[in-house]
Amino acid sequence: MLLWMKQSPLGLLAAVVLLALAACGGSFELPDNLALEEAFSQGRTGVWVSGHGTVVRELGGDANTQRFQVRVSSDLMSLVVHHQVGDSGRVPVERGDTIAFHGRYEFHGAGGQLTLTHADPAQPGGGGWIQHGRTRYN
Repeated sequence: MLLWMKQSPLGLLAAVVLLALAACGGSFELPDNLALEEAFSQGRTGVWVSGHGTVVRELGGDANTQRFQVRVSSDLMSLVVHHQVGDSGRVPVERGDTIAFHGRYEFHGAGGQLTLTHADPAQPGGGGWIQHGRTRYN
C-alpha cells in the first residue's frame, strides 16, 4: 500500500472505493426467472416477464430484427428472443454469453419466444430491453 494511503483517511477511503469498483468488474445483477418459468409451466402467453439465460446460438433475422436462442433452465428448453433493432442497434451476443431481458412471452411447447424487447411507451413499464454486459439495449 502506498504511504499516502496509510497516512490519510481520504487516501484510505479512495483505496476502498477503487477496490469496490474493481470488484464490480462489469457484471450486472440478473433478474430471476420465476415469472418466465411459471408462464411456461402454465402454458400462459402474452405476459410480460423478466429473466436471464445463456445464448445458445444466433438465428439470424433481417435489417430490423435480430433473433437468438437462449437457454433459461433445464425445464424451459428453448426461448427464442426476437429483438427489434430500431434505435438501440444489434445486441453483440455470442454463444455462451449471459444476457438479462424483459419482454412479452409467447408460449409454445418447446419453450416460447420473447418479443417486444424494445422501448415502447405504449407497453407496460415502457416496453422491454436486453442487457448484455454493462449495456442495455432498448
